[in-house]
Amino acid sequence: MGRKYKYVFDGQVYAQRLTGQYRYADEILMELDKIISKDEFEIIVPYYVNIDGKFKNIKVIYYGNVRGLLWTQTSLLCYLLKNHAISIGFCNITPLLRPGVTVVHDIGYKVLRDHYKNLYGRLSSMWHRLNYWVIARSKMPIITVSNFSKKQITEVYKVEPDRISVIGNGWQHYERIKEDNNIFDRYADIRPHEYYFAMGSLEERKNFKWILEVAKRNPESMFVIAGGKVKNATHELDFSIASNVKFVGYVEDGMAKSLMMNCKAFLFPSTFEGFGIPPLEALSVGVKVICSNAACLPEICKDAVVYIDPENYDVDLDKCIKKGIGNTDGVLERYSWQTSALLFKNLLNHIRSKS
Repeated sequence: MGRKYKYVFDGQVYAQRLTGQYRYADEILMELDKIISKDEFEIIVPYYVNIDGKFKNIKVIYYGNVRGLLWTQTSLLCYLLKNHAISIGFCNITPLLRPGVTVVHDIGYKVLRDHYKNLYGRLSSMWHRLNYWVIARSKMPIITVSNFSKKQITEVYKVEPDRISVIGNGWQHYERIKEDNNIFDRYADIRPHEYYFAMGSLEERKNFKWILEVAKRNPESMFVIAGGKVKNATHELDFSIASNVKFVGYVEDGMAKSLMMNCKAFLFPSTFEGFGIPPLEALSVGVKVICSNAACLPEICKDAVVYIDPENYDVDLDKCIKKGIGNTDGVLERYSWQTSALLFKNLLNHIRSKS
């Protein structure tokens, strides 16, 4: 019998700011650490990242100094070849010369190619599409976060559905975040319970244009938007065109949670999502959610939110928040990092047993 492969986690995620896909990786890894045996898995991390003491059972190995995403293609690849190992990647990327088990959150860079018009965006789109193609053509298992994303991967890349496992996100990290009300001192014109709130990166698919248009049609209402710019964004939003819109830029988790907890309703008009964690975060603190009916969002949010057409701007939000919704607790109970980590462990054990 041939020598078995060992499976190791791609730890480059800890060189990134903890948002979106990187939060998924961090939360899954922390929960996995609680339910696996000592040194059952390794995580390979660049030397310039320090996660000493983070894990009890996952063995941390520092390896390589290459900066950025190329670390996975060089340093991690070198480790895999030397140690007869297969990588487990969390963020759409795999070592191209030795593809491993990969979480593909969505294939937005493929199906939304026209969103990426600047040089960085075009290069990023090409890079991700190359990774999608290699992942699809490999025989390795694929993980994604919703049935919506699974369906797109199977249809666009002709991947057999049996190769793809759906392991979703959670929201329980929000319970650990302590709200920071200093945001209301910083912006005295933002008054608790008197504004609608939206949050996300300034990508075209997040559809903040919808909020600007709705704000112009609802001049008596206040709108607050929090979000950071991304290099691949090609559209410029002029938030000053609506005097009742306040853009606060990127804010830390505590301030974002305070804005969330004190809004009239959370707005999520996105036109494309692989999962969409923010609506669950809002529901977890008892906030009404007005949400797009596009992509995976009806699958994730069920009847616990008020749905809108993300291309229709003639919306009376004050009427929306008076609409009845379904069982919020039922939706929240469907998703947890603990459950996702257990599914992850079971899948990895199955993969290892067959290798």
